[in-house]
Amino acid sequence: MSATVPGMQQGSSRRSLTWVRLLWLCAAIALIVIGLGLAYFSPPGSPSRGTAISVPLPPASAGKAALLAPAPDPGLVEDSPNGPLPIIGKDGRRPWQVYARPFDPKETRPRIALIITGIGLDQTLSQVALDRLPGPITLGFDPYAGNVKDNVANARSLGHEALLDLPLEPLDYPRQDPGPLTLLTSLDASQNADRLMKLMGKASGYVGFVAIMGARFETEKSSLLPMLENLKGRGLMFADDKAPEQSIVAPIATQMKLAWAAGNSVIDSESDPAAIDQALAGLEATAKRSGAALGIAALSPALLDRVAAWLGSLDGKGIALAPASAIANRQNAQQPAQ
Repeated sequence: MSATVPGMQQGSSRRSLTWVRLLWLCAAIALIVIGLGLAYFSPPGSPSRGTAISVPLPPASAGKAALLAPAPDPGLVEDSPNGPLPIIGKDGRRPWQVYARPFDPKETRPRIALIITGIGLDQTLSQVALDRLPGPITLGFDPYAGNVKDNVANARSLGHEALLDLPLEPLDYPRQDPGPLTLLTSLDASQNADRLMKLMGKASGYVGFVAIMGARFETEKSSLLPMLENLKGRGLMFADDKAPEQSIVAPIATQMKLAWAAGNSVIDSESDPAAIDQALAGLEATAKRSGAALGIAALSPALLDRVAAWLGSLDGKGIALAPASAIANRQNAQQPAQ
């Protein structure tokens, strides 16, 4: 058996290490060349895997323009000095149904609707709401804002169902004054009807009205009933800002077959984020318990921020986001006092 010479063993080891290093170097160069080639020959705009893409997201309601029926429908309007007013069509079609955002009637999950009021007063913030909120969110337009007609048309083009804000006399009127078109208990039925017609002529394509204040007005049946009859006669729905179990309107509307909804939760524009989150969680609990819930909220930056975070969680909780028209007549109303 021959002995191994130490010098020869060391030389062999050095050559092995040199070859390993060369192989690693060649592999590294090959990977670099391949990467450069992919970067050079990839089609423009093709992102590589694992790369974060910093691109502005499209509006949440993009692509929804075709969902809502065109407005105004010639068969659902009448001319007046206040502009075109909604009417029930000769074929029985009602504006609250024709102009509604479609909702799958086979949907069996509990449903939540959210109405955001005050749209139009702050034009910049309103445009953010129009663009960023998903189509099922219903928007209530302030009648004193400029370009109500155009704002409603714009909202509908983005897939949003529209209501008009209806100013009603509060308990402490005139310390709190909802404006010159407020329906008042001190006015007779014809005077209130005249104000209501002026409000109706502000736009076309809305499904009805959402109450703004009204704690005083709604307690006077001599004032309330003619207004509700007027809405029913024109095929509109009414959204009350009182909870179903507290609403005076809900049982009356049920008896007279007026389409109605009532706010299970009303969120003030000055609510802090924690209060908004609590109110939204309450809506979820009510929807799961009763099958349907309505939230009414005044437009504010804090509201938009919290709602945006909340909306993405609904599907995973087994709750369907619905337009206000999709919960009309679906809430439980107390029997009216005799």
